[in-house]
Amino acid sequence: MAFTLTLKPEVEQRLKELAEAERRSMHKTVEVAIQEYLERQERNEWTRQAARRVFEEDAEFFEMLGDR
Repeated sequence: MAFTLTLKPEVEQRLKELAEAERRSMHKTVEVAIQEYLERQERNEWTRQAARRVFEEDAEFFEMLGDR
């Protein structure tokens, strides 16, 4: 998929500096950043679901803790 990305000048400059420091194109740097963001969101969702399961399965235990 192709699209145009408009960045604030200061963000574009930081991106350019990072891309140069990592010796890759700005395009590749943005691509890597998006991939890392998506992976982080997947981990966050997995963590939320796991916590929800724990709270549901151990609701009685947590209620007992709250009574103290």
